[in-house]
Amino acid sequence: MRDERVRVAAGLRGVTLAVAVLPLAAGCIGQPQTLARADIVGTWTEGDTGTLLFKDDGTVVVTNLAEFDNDGDKVSECSGTGEWGASPDDREADKVWTTVCDGNPWEFGGSKAHPKMRRSVGDPDNGDVQTLRRK
Repeated sequence: MRDERVRVAAGLRGVTLAVAVLPLAAGCIGQPQTLARADIVGTWTEGDTGTLLFKDDGTVVVTNLAEFDNDGDKVSECSGTGEWGASPDDREADKVWTTVCDGNPWEFGGSKAHPKMRRSVGDPDNGDVQTLRRK
């Protein structure tokens, strides 16, 4: 009988631990990603939605970045050279902006190992996003 009570008690402790940890893990999933300036530098692209090349000197080269109408349909592409910056600062950015093309800012997601950035396109109520991943 004692062995059975020990097994039941151990099982309840495991369930209690799992229930206590689950909200903590779930809370981390929805948290925005933060990157340092050095993590942002490089080429970001995805499929045929265009490319952003962020340089360490604060310049950005945009190539064929898809632009969308209010319905979220691709209507044109934008290319050019300008400046970029991170906010809130260079050490913990959760957004990046550029002076080239519309649709800023870009928000970070994914993981440190596999970051992605996305921006809302079209009517924000529709929930359409454009996503780029670092090469």
